[in-house]
Amino acid sequence: MLAGRNGNLDLHTCTSVVGYCMLPEVIFSAMSLFVPQVGVIRFTFAGVFVIWATRACTNLMMALADGGEDHWGLIAYACFLIYTLFSLLVIF
Repeated sequence: MLAGRNGNLDLHTCTSVVGYCMLPEVIFSAMSLFVPQVGVIRFTFAGVFVIWATRACTNLMMALADGGEDHWGLIAYACFLIYTLFSLLVIF
């Protein structure tokens, strides 16, 4: 659905964008080494970095996909789920 009629958005491009936007999660995992294991601080950091990664990935996908602006919520939701799962791996 995101590829459009021209089909310019393939699997390689999608995985490259998702991997490229994983940088905030890498920063979060490095910072989590110095943050206490329990408490709200770790979850707050996780939320901030998930939103950062989601926004970056969504904006890049919308720029690459034809008609991506119409499906902004769909792209953002999928990216949010991916980055939330990676953050949960770091938290726990």
